[in-house]
Amino acid sequence: MASVRAIAAQLNVSPATVSRVLNNHPDVDEATRERVLSRINELGYVPRIGRRITNVIALAYPDEPVRSEYGAFEPALLSGIMRGLEEQQFDLKLLSIRRDKSPDETYTQFFIRKGIRGVVLRCFRNNRSTICRIAAEGFPSIVVAAEFDEPQVNFIRADSYPSSRQAVEHLLGLGHRRIALAMHNVSDSDHADRRRAYDDALFCAGLKVDPALVMELPASLSSGEQVLDTMMGLDDPATAIFATNPMTTLGIMRRAQERGIDVPGQVSVVGVDDSDVRTHVWPRLSAVTQDASALGLEAAVWLTQTITSGKSRVTCRRTIATDFEANGTSGPAPEQRPSRQRSKGPQSGG
Repeated sequence: MASVRAIAAQLNVSPATVSRVLNNHPDVDEATRERVLSRINELGYVPRIGRRITNVIALAYPDEPVRSEYGAFEPALLSGIMRGLEEQQFDLKLLSIRRDKSPDETYTQFFIRKGIRGVVLRCFRNNRSTICRIAAEGFPSIVVAAEFDEPQVNFIRADSYPSSRQAVEHLLGLGHRRIALAMHNVSDSDHADRRRAYDDALFCAGLKVDPALVMELPASLSSGEQVLDTMMGLDDPATAIFATNPMTTLGIMRRAQERGIDVPGQVSVVGVDDSDVRTHVWPRLSAVTQDASALGLEAAVWLTQTITSGKSRVTCRRTIATDFEANGTSGPAPEQRPSRQRSKGPQSGG
């Protein structure tokens, strides 16, 4: 574990210069600042609080907070991270980079100022460039649930393509030809995998994608209700729906119950489950399942072991398989297509 004095000696600068860099003091030229920060990350400088060495890993959200639409994924991920850190005797800190980082400090300076030794990063929407900049500085980090082409970015993700394709092929095997896709409107590798699986499965079955059967919308219960109403309201209605987010899936199931639409007798429903949502609905949900807790556990263990080993150049580009579980919400395509039904409004008094 490198100290301020050791870093200063290696770079032939004063300890005061290293301290000024760590504290983002303006009286350091840019070339020296870059040399010091690079060596800090190479040697694994350990921040201290007083005389105590910190063993803190951050779970960081670069640009936006967690939203309810992420459903059970975030709590399951957090549980896995905490379990992994406990095994390695590290502590966890939740961190908002957008709120806390000063514009004139590097990410390395920011993390050290916060007493952080490594960071688990979540990738949402448009924060990929932020994550690439963090990785480029060399600070110990790993991204969970996203894939990057950039070689400097460490990541661990779930590959949902094979199981998503299996889900759509399962519906095709049951005789469904009008299969709707309810997509969460985010641009990440998970949802890209699920869209590609849907397209490929239909293509291999000799079917074209009908744009009327594809909806992209926020993940929420109300979105699921909208999906069911839209798909059952088509002149040629869907006989099955593949929903790529648990919240949307639950909204579809709730709306079907409200309207008295039989699942799977009139329409089959296949969803995605990050934890155990499928066990809390009836019929039990057919779903692509991914273990968010396992993602968190593996990310935490890899990051802490990399830090304690001092091997700053070790890379992680790991993929965990997902599964498909056929349960009670998917069944044979109805011989007679589901008829359009109006939702039941409030009953007028007699």
